[in-house]
Amino acid sequence: MKAHTLSGMWLCTAIAIWATSLPGSSAQGPESTPDKYIEQIFRSQIGEVPRMGWFVRFTGTSAQFVAAEKHATLVLYSTFGMPSTATGYKPVSSDEHREMKRYFGEACEVEQSNALAAYDIAAELVPAERALYTVKKLPGETRSGLITIPLSTNEISTVNRLLGWPQQGISLRRDEAIAVRPNSFYYSFHRLYDPTSGELRQEAIVLHDKNHGVLAHDLRTLDGPPCDGCGIPRYVDGGGYYLLNLFEFPGFSYPVLLLNTSTVEGRALSLKTFTPARKFAEFRMYEYVVHCG
Repeated sequence: MKAHTLSGMWLCTAIAIWATSLPGSSAQGPESTPDKYIEQIFRSQIGEVPRMGWFVRFTGTSAQFVAAEKHATLVLYSTFGMPSTATGYKPVSSDEHREMKRYFGEACEVEQSNALAAYDIAAELVPAERALYTVKKLPGETRSGLITIPLSTNEISTVNRLLGWPQQGISLRRDEAIAVRPNSFYYSFHRLYDPTSGELRQEAIVLHDKNHGVLAHDLRTLDGPPCDGCGIPRYVDGGGYYLLNLFEFPGFSYPVLLLNTSTVEGRALSLKTFTPARKFAEFRMYEYVVHCG
């Protein structure tokens, strides 16, 4: 399955995919500082934080997941529709290591790791190059999915007042909303572009409850390129960050977004959500890909 494109930070294409679930039950997590919230919830639940590994298909084999750890099973957080576990590791051989380095180019973690293990993921093809993983499963129920939530005229008007955006007149913008499942919390994504140049000026994520009430938001103004070597996202751009999945995790107050937040200098995966006090929180795993070795 192909990931849906985000040009910049938030969603810019509609998504209509049904949700899947794993058995268990949800729970409310403790409050924390926003910059450590996601990390601390994972640590309090299972004593570890997510790490990043690679999807590969070595010559003559089916698709596998490679990590720099050896365990009986790994729990995967990846693109919607991908397997959620990896099992039965075997050491990565020297030839396979060289094959990985050729495939991933200048991926520093691949270059430096000498203890890689390949896991079976029961899949022939993979749509992503990387995923987050943990050894332990979060206790309780984890749901994942991506469904489109229609935004009414009244909801757009409420968002405009919230963000200080114009209610009328000429504007260039994108507005979308997604959820894991119906009748639950959902996120709406809003992007305002310069009507002349088409360049992104502001973007926001808004958290809603099941009754369409606004609970929290995060608004960011783009004063220049978002990273070294990056261009300013434009309305017509098809590239940028990718939304991979949306989760309802035990211990988290609100759904957690999984995004591919890679740049020209590094490959990164991010988890984003709001704290119980409705402050925006992010956890990012980053792999530098320039001037390795």
